[in-house]
Amino acid sequence: MNRSRIARVAAVTLALAPFGAGTAVAARRPQGPPPPPKAANGAKVVTLAQGVPTPTQFAFGRGATFVAAAGAEDGSAPGGVYLLRGGRATPIKGMPRMAFGAAWSKGTLYVSSGPSIVAASGWNGKKFASTKTVFTGPKGFPGFNGIAIGPDGLIYAGVTMTERGDSRKVDAPYAQSIVALTTAGKDLQSYATGLRQPWMLTFAPGQSAPLATALGQENLGRRQPPDYVIKAEQGQDYGFPSCNWSKPDACAGFAEPLSLLPAHSSPMGIGVIGAKIYLALFTGTGRGPQVVSVPLAGGSKTTPLLNGFAAPVVALGTHGGNVYAGDVTGAIYRVKG
Repeated sequence: MNRSRIARVAAVTLALAPFGAGTAVAARRPQGPPPPPKAANGAKVVTLAQGVPTPTQFAFGRGATFVAAAGAEDGSAPGGVYLLRGGRATPIKGMPRMAFGAAWSKGTLYVSSGPSIVAASGWNGKKFASTKTVFTGPKGFPGFNGIAIGPDGLIYAGVTMTERGDSRKVDAPYAQSIVALTTAGKDLQSYATGLRQPWMLTFAPGQSAPLATALGQENLGRRQPPDYVIKAEQGQDYGFPSCNWSKPDACAGFAEPLSLLPAHSSPMGIGVIGAKIYLALFTGTGRGPQVVSVPLAGGSKTTPLLNGFAAPVVALGTHGGNVYAGDVTGAIYRVKG
């Protein structure tokens, strides 16, 4: 998986290249749904729907389950936001053709799409009464990855990596950072910096600091540097590019990750149940794409939850004690956490 390509494609508001490639491969397989992954805890894995082109992030509100979708690389299937119901995934009209993040708050669904955030309100169970763009980034802004709504009511978002940002500092507005802004799209501010590619975010119940997945650079071989999970506090600097945790001594004085993960395991979606952080690992820890957990309190021990995905897993969300996951075949799964 070339995560540098992810950032380049996101920056020009196209579909995720490697993810789309996975969807194309899936299209060449014999017809029929892929087999679901297996739960390491023995729980039943339920297939909720098929046909979501590159699912990226889940949102839950008014009894509905929404999933953002980036779309297919070749343009054969647009992305957007899908409603999961009754074993089907139905695209919702009026949504952006590419969505990376989705978060629900106070009756409104917020969707990140390239440099913009869209707010959709007035959900009636089938569609939204109104949709408007509440924020578009300044000239040169790289664009958004995933988003989350904090207990303070602000939107927190990862800023995507630019084409030149794999191993160097980039001079672009808010590049290599997590930002925060109001739900009205006002008062954008830098929140945490020194992050090559902050990808998806969530909040643990009772905590005011966002948890985020972060992707390490690609040019240091197969075993370095680690990917990681952070608990980001206001004003923290994680040190990239001088600090990438391949040489811990170079990271003195910078903020420390909550959990270090194997190099190129590629943490994507993130969610929390109880004392566990659940992660979708696009590449995995050696057994192929996985969903794993790490301790909410910190530490790098990974415990598998789902193994045996038919294709890389990207989207992950937690709700009602369940873990939701979506892979690049377009399949969405649910399992008890």
